[in-house]
Amino acid sequence: MSEELKKEMNEEIYDDNPTYVEPSKDIKIGSLDITLCNELIQEINDTLNVTFICASEIEAIQDAFATNKDPIVYGDDSYEGYTTIDEFGYKVDKEEKVIYRVVLSKPEAEEPVAELTADHEYAINCAVMLMSDEQALNCISVFPTWESYKGKPLTKLNEQGKENRIEYQGELWKVRQDIPVVLENQPPSIETASLYERIDVEHEGTLEDPIPYDQTMTVFNGKYYIEDGIIYKCIRDSGQPLYASCASLVGNYFERVE
Repeated sequence: MSEELKKEMNEEIYDDNPTYVEPSKDIKIGSLDITLCNELIQEINDTLNVTFICASEIEAIQDAFATNKDPIVYGDDSYEGYTTIDEFGYKVDKEEKVIYRVVLSKPEAEEPVAELTADHEYAINCAVMLMSDEQALNCISVFPTWESYKGKPLTKLNEQGKENRIEYQGELWKVRQDIPVVLENQPPSIETASLYERIDVEHEGTLEDPIPYDQTMTVFNGKYYIEDGIIYKCIRDSGQPLYASCASLVGNYFERVE
């Protein structure tokens, strides 16, 4: 290579007055101004380490990072989505300067919830209606509310030929007869026991686990019931909800257990 060519190449490569531009170390976290002590460090496990100094109080700094949803911009790089604080700490250097360190990560992405098709909804509704009373009591909230039927007809049997069940004030009720129009002043209660029967199969009805008696329930021969702390044994099936207390039905439907 000739000396002339070497000189020409050197002139192209080297600048007699090189200028070194230091990357900006003043950045914003939301509305908070901070000065970096070194470059942002993005770890392989997708965390962002920010070491900095700041004139604001520590509470304001913590709040700024906790509420910031804007991308963190450093020079030409933009770090978007680092909104979760994994670590926050500080130390005081030899010059009594407080140096903070924050480790940020991206929140885990929520998996999209698949929308149910009409077929799915129909299948689920059918399955709900076919549940046993025991199963139904474990998911009362999936049943239609009594309020949703106000001003509308409510049949005793559903499309699957099973007794309709409705939710009212956190309890599950069975429909006892076809109701042409559900009236607002006739919610499930003892006064409407001919229309609705409260479902209670949480207890076995044994002497050790008697069924809490309610004046809207049908009782069964051989089962034990408890009312006002007193246990009664049913001596014959009622066939329909009873509208009186156990004590008043002793000798007819109950006998008191001593």
